[in-house]
Amino acid sequence: MTAHLTSALLNSFLVCRNRHSGTYHVYRIDPEAECLFNLLNEGSSLTFDHTYRVAQVGGYLLQWSALSQQEGKAGYHYKLIACDPAAEDPLNAAPVQQGFWEKKKFWGYRDYYSANPDEDQHLDLIPMTGFVLSLIPAPGRGTFELWNFDPQATKPGNADPLPYPYTGQGGFALIRAGHTLIPVGNYVLERLPDGHGFRLWSFDPQQHPPLSLPTVQQGAWADIDERHELTAFGDHVLDWCSDDRSYRLWAVDPEDANVLTGPVREGTLPAEIDGDAMLTVMQSRIPIAAARVETPGTLDFMRSKIKHVVYYMLESRSFDNACGWLYEKGDQGCRYIGSQRPFDGARLDDFNLDGTRKVHVSQFKGGVLSEDWNLMALDQDPFHDTTDNLQQMFAEPPGYWARAAPDMGGFILNNANPQVMETFTPTQLPVLNGLARHFAISDRWFCSVPGGTDINRAFSVTGSAFNRLGTWEGGNAYKYWPDSPHRQSLWKVLWSQGITDWKIYNAVLWEDVVFTYQLYLKGQIPTVDADPGAFIAGLEQFKQDARSGKLPAFSFLEPVWIAPSGATSYHPGADLVPAEQALNDIYDAIRCGPGWDETLLVITFDKNNGLYDHVAPPYARKPWPNDLNDGFAYDLMGPRVPTIMVSPWIEAQTVFRADGDTPFDSTSFAATLLNWFGVPRNLWGLGDRMDIAPTFENIFQASAARTDAPTLTPPYDKEFPKKSRR
Repeated sequence: MTAHLTSALLNSFLVCRNRHSGTYHVYRIDPEAECLFNLLNEGSSLTFDHTYRVAQVGGYLLQWSALSQQEGKAGYHYKLIACDPAAEDPLNAAPVQQGFWEKKKFWGYRDYYSANPDEDQHLDLIPMTGFVLSLIPAPGRGTFELWNFDPQATKPGNADPLPYPYTGQGGFALIRAGHTLIPVGNYVLERLPDGHGFRLWSFDPQQHPPLSLPTVQQGAWADIDERHELTAFGDHVLDWCSDDRSYRLWAVDPEDANVLTGPVREGTLPAEIDGDAMLTVMQSRIPIAAARVETPGTLDFMRSKIKHVVYYMLESRSFDNACGWLYEKGDQGCRYIGSQRPFDGARLDDFNLDGTRKVHVSQFKGGVLSEDWNLMALDQDPFHDTTDNLQQMFAEPPGYWARAAPDMGGFILNNANPQVMETFTPTQLPVLNGLARHFAISDRWFCSVPGGTDINRAFSVTGSAFNRLGTWEGGNAYKYWPDSPHRQSLWKVLWSQGITDWKIYNAVLWEDVVFTYQLYLKGQIPTVDADPGAFIAGLEQFKQDARSGKLPAFSFLEPVWIAPSGATSYHPGADLVPAEQALNDIYDAIRCGPGWDETLLVITFDKNNGLYDHVAPPYARKPWPNDLNDGFAYDLMGPRVPTIMVSPWIEAQTVFRADGDTPFDSTSFAATLLNWFGVPRNLWGLGDRMDIAPTFENIFQASAARTDAPTLTPPYDKEFPKKSRR
C-alpha cells in the first residue's frame, strides 16, 4: 500500500444509505487493511429520512429536504450537524443550525428555468471546500449560484449556514442537465451523460463563473461507462458497479490526460452497497496518532507538544542581507535537518556589475554597531515589483520566458543603486540572529513569488497571489477590495472546520483598517465581519495574552509598517533598532509566559524587496491552473528570505531544509498549520502550490523541552543610543 494512498484516506468514512428504506451503514476506510471498507455499526439499526440529501461542507454535514411547505411557503428544510462519523448515530446528531430555506432563495430571478415542471422538487447543492454551489440544470442553460458557507458555530440555533451568494447567479457555458459534478480538492470533475466523457475544471471562487473556461483536461474513459457510479473519496475517486458490486479506487492527477490514474485499489463492495445505495463520504479532522507522540520530528510529536502557534511575518529583507553572516566562521556545531550541506550564507566574493565595475557583497559599516550612525542602510526603497524582481534575477533577457536558471546578476542593474549589495551582521541584528542561532533557521526558504508585499503575503495565507501582480494597499483599490469575491484564506478554511480559536494582532492601522483583515479575510466569514473585534486585537494585547497564558491556538502578528521613524517591520527606509526591540519584546512575552514550552514562534519575511541574495530561486507549481498575468504564470519563486523557528522543543543551532526537490516557501507555513490542526488536505481548497508544500514538523527534535532560553539584547545606534537600549 502506498504512503500517498494511506495519508489521503486517513480518517475517511463511507455512509451507505438505502434510497427507499432510509436505513444506513457507516464504514471506516482502512487503506492498510485487506478489506478497504470496515463496517462500524454492525448489529445496530440506523435510519435517516431517505428523502433528505446529505453532503459534507468543511467539518460539517449539510442535510436538506425535498421541496416542502412551511407556513404556506414552498422551500426546503435544512440541518447542519458536526461531522462525527464515529458517533453512535452520526446522521441524527443534534444540529448546530436548522431552519427552512424558501424556494425563492435559489430561484431568485425566475419562477422556473426549464421546461421540466419538477425542476424544483430537489435542490442540487454541491460542496466546494468553503463554499456551496447550487445548480438548476436544464437541457439548455445550467444555472448556478455560489454560496458562502458560514456554520456560525459560535452562535448555534437557527442561523443560515448559506447566508448570501458569493458570486451571484449565472449560467455555465457547457454544464447542463444530465451532467454530474464531482468536487475533488481544488478541482471539479464533470461527467458527461454518456458516462464515458469527462471534463476537469479548476474551481476558483474569485471567478464568475467559478468553473471557468478553459478546462484543465477533457476526454473520454475507455473502461468507465454508464454502468459505473463515481464518488469522490478525498483526493481519490471511487468507481463502483452495483450489478456485480465491483469497485476500483482511482487517484486523481489533474496533469494526467486521463485524470483518473491507477487503479490504486480494487475489489468487491460490501453486500449493503447495491443498486439502492446512496453513498456519502465523510472526513473528520485527523486525530493525533498515540503511537507517534513521543517520536521527535513527527507531526504527532509536534501536535502533542505545541498548543499555540504564533506567526510574525516581517517585511523586505533577503536572507543574505539579514542573516547571511550567522555562521560566518564555519558551522560551529550546526544540526542539519534535510540536506547535510554546509550553511549557505553570504559571501564577499559574490558581486553584481555596476556598469563595468564589480560591486561585491559587503557588510554595512564594517558589520559593527556605533552611536555615530543609524542602523539604516539604503537611501531609497529598492524596486521590487514582479518585473523588477525578474530583471534582478535574470540580468539578460529572455530569462524567465526562456525558462532559464536565474543568474542573480541584475540587482544593481535594476535599482541603479549599489547599496542593494550591503548586508547586516549578527552584531548589528543580534535579536533576529540570536533567535536563529539558539533555535532554528532555514537557508532554503524562498519568497513565494518574485514580487511585492501584497502578493507574497497573499501566498502565505491563501496559497496564491489572487492572479494579481503588484500592490493595492492604497486608495479605492484597497478600500473596496473586500467587496469582490476572492480565493479563501486559511482562516476561512479553519472556520469551515469549526476552528474558531485564532486571532489577528495588529500594531497599527493602515489607511484606517487592519491590513491583514482588509486584504485577506474581510468578506469571507460573515460572522467575523459582524464582530471583527472578537478576532482582532492590538499587539500589546498579544503580549498580555502571552504573559498570562491566554494565547489562542493560532496568533497572526502584524508589525508597525514602514514609517519615517518607529517602524518595526525591518523595511528598508526605517531604522532597524525599533524592529529588533519589538521582536525581542514578542519573544520575551512568550518566553516569560506560562505557555512557553507549548508555543512555536515563527518569524519570517514576506519578500526580499530588491535586496541581493546569491541563491537562485527554483521554478514552482502554479497555484491555480489558469493563472496568468502579463506573461507571468506564478510558477517561479522569489529570492530567499530568513525564516526562524523558536521553541524549547527545537535544538540549538538547527538549520533546516525541506526533504525532496521542492524547497520551503511561505505556503509551507499554512500547510504545516493546517496539518497541525488535523484538517484533511483535500478540504483545504487553497490551490495546487499549497497542496504540495513541504512542511516543517521535523524541526522538533528535542526529546525534552529545553530550559536554556536566552535573554537577548537589542542593538543601538545614533538615534537609539546605548543608554536608551532596553
